[in-house]
Amino acid sequence: MLKGIKVTAIVIICLLMLIWLTCTLLLNHARDLKLDQYKLTTPWLLEHYQLTVVPVEHGWILAELLFLEIDSQLYVNAEPELRLNRPLLGGILLEDIIALATDDNLILFDTEGQYIGTLGAAELIPAEIQNIGLHHGLPVLQTRSGMWQGNPILDDWQLISLQGVSWSKSIPVPESSLHELRQQLEAHNIKLTTLLEDICNGRFFGEKGRWLIDALLLLIMVLALRGMFGLTDKS
Repeated sequence: MLKGIKVTAIVIICLLMLIWLTCTLLLNHARDLKLDQYKLTTPWLLEHYQLTVVPVEHGWILAELLFLEIDSQLYVNAEPELRLNRPLLGGILLEDIIALATDDNLILFDTEGQYIGTLGAAELIPAEIQNIGLHHGLPVLQTRSGMWQGNPILDDWQLISLQGVSWSKSIPVPESSLHELRQQLEAHNIKLTTLLEDICNGRFFGEKGRWLIDALLLLIMVLALRGMFGLTDKS
């Protein structure tokens, strides 16, 4: 009985070592093997990483397009478009141009959802933006230094005091968009390299995983030392 338990334990330990060493070997050649290109969408794996939960509740609808931010990624109609350096504050529609605001930039799209460009300090956009809105069809920025009104082409701004500004307001994300976002997160967020790294450092197994990997490494060290001393004794 005890002998059987001992054999089973040895087999399990050897199997864990083999898995860990295989993952380490693959990671060592991740760039050559282009492992980042492999996306994992197995249901139990997605559930393990909890990617079916969309970490956003509100967005902005402009020209029938839904704009929202997830982990510094700007999504347009549930499609990832570009990385954001600063949090998204809101947006407005200016005839055929959509202007999204962060605290230091205006990000421009056309009404088809195509990215046009970004305006910042070099284009004289006021700093420390807090909100964006419209006043009689003209863009308005609320900043820490006051309220600024711009022209339709966003190249001239004047410090001014206004009443009746229609400020940008977010709305709850529709369920249909949440479903599309879940599919996007499942398709884009789990890479093979992420799984291999989490297995190697033990994070995949939770809080106790790190100690499991430490135990395996210590066991490998002990076996290596025993092998070295065994060779020394024989000589």
